Amino acid sequence: MAFDTSNVSKLGFGCMRFTGREDNAIDIEYTAKMVDAYLEAGGNYFDTAWAYPNSETALREALVKRHPRDSYYIATKCVAWTHCTGPEDLERQLQESLENLSVEYVDVYLMHNLGGVRTAAFEKFGAWDFVKSVKERGLARHIGFSAHCTPEELEKFIADYPEAELVQLQVNYLDWENPSFRERECVEIAHAHGLPIVVMEPVKGGLLANPPEAVRAVLDEGMPNDSYATAALRFSASAPGVFTALSGMSTVEQVEDNCRAFADFKPLNDDERATIERAQEAMAQSGIVPCTGCDYCAKVCPQGIGISGSMTALNYFINFGDPYAANYQLGFVVRFNGGKKLPNECIRCGKCEQACPQNIKILECFDRIEREIVPFSRKNILMKP
Repeated sequence: MAFDTSNVSKLGFGCMRFTGREDNAIDIEYTAKMVDAYLEAGGNYFDTAWAYPNSETALREALVKRHPRDSYYIATKCVAWTHCTGPEDLERQLQESLENLSVEYVDVYLMHNLGGVRTAAFEKFGAWDFVKSVKERGLARHIGFSAHCTPEELEKFIADYPEAELVQLQVNYLDWENPSFRERECVEIAHAHGLPIVVMEPVKGGLLANPPEAVRAVLDEGMPNDSYATAALRFSASAPGVFTALSGMSTVEQVEDNCRAFADFKPLNDDERATIERAQEAMAQSGIVPCTGCDYCAKVCPQGIGISGSMTALNYFINFGDPYAANYQLGFVVRFNGGKKLPNECIRCGKCEQACPQNIKILECFDRIEREIVPFSRKNILMKP
């Protein structure tokens, strides 16, 4: 039975960034206030995962124990590429999720983050057959997968997992045409196959809530009634085939702002689309490295360094001035998603610069990455070799 998405709110609540206390535990009382504000505004889709620290248990206390089970949807996910050594670990994750949430079933169960080098672990442990069994046992109403992947990978996933009822994809105006992400192509593929789309990272981890000054000027003029965050959310939610866009909200004010923008949701009109296009142009003109992602450099690199991904991370730093976010991107795009080596493993042979059609001084960019980005780590697991 297909997932009837018509009753799902257009704004989803991403539960990875709940507000913490001084001891780093999630503040349940404050989280409950956010949950209440979201539900009162008509929201009903909560996205969590076994791998999000304490998220499921916080959702149990703030949502499940306090509101009727039929008044919301819960989506959670299993992961094979970490904390998993065999099929039995997938079952363990499922049972822990059900216990953490204190529910008899989840509305949506997904394989968590397919794509790149991570896909092999799902295949090795028969994760899709397991996910299908979860639905067959009545422990999930609907099943699918989330993916950070290339369009070619997505085509294969859709072919390999024909029972998938939905897909979760990263969609934001910053990366819409970025050659490291190719989000537009992925959305078009999923939509062409009739697969409903859940959007993740519409505000790019909060970066688009505080864009560069030139982008702010464009949005202030063309979309004055939207905050920068809701402008980004509305762009993502307007993409074809999207039934809900997740916002990783961490304050009541963010919940209220986003809910106002989605109270009577309308896709971007032609003028607003033109505004977003100008914002994208302003972002591209902010002194970023003119890398097109052609990867001619990578073809001649004897070290297998993720050069174009490294340029993507450097461009995040240039655009947003946040070395911590740029360092996260470096780990995610290069090593975690691309399975490549980092710039510090460069042997300075210069073959990449000779191959670059944009004449980018790649070694100087590597120096800047090492000097201005690498020292600022959030100590995320993605950064570990």
